[in-house]
Amino acid sequence: MSSVVNEKVNHLDISWNDPALLNPLPNKEQILDYFSGRSNPFYDRTCNNETIKMQRLSLAHLENMVGVEYILLHEQEPILYVIRKQRRHSPNQVTIIADYYVIAGTVYQAPDLASVCNSRLVSS
Repeated sequence: MSSVVNEKVNHLDISWNDPALLNPLPNKEQILDYFSGRSNPFYDRTCNNETIKMQRLSLAHLENMVGVEYILLHEQEPILYVIRKQRRHSPNQVTIIADYYVIAGTVYQAPDLASVCNSRLVSS
């Protein structure tokens, strides 16, 4: 459990985009490549996605690996995508680390429940 807590870095106050890659906006097939941009502070270069990219394998191979990975959780083309960072323990067991949403090419970290509750308590 402590390793998951250490991975939860609060990036709620920042956003990222790469204007060079935004014309045209990335589609469903391109969004994970866009998210893996070199300057994206949300992306972990040691993830399994990088391994399969270097080996030129499909994303389906992620299910058979153990470690941190990114998946496309939801899309509403052409403007909204939700990407999940998770730690895979086995083909059927994952621990969610963070969710990110991409709106018109800008990436934001989605707040977790504790952040939302704290914000509501402070504002009331």
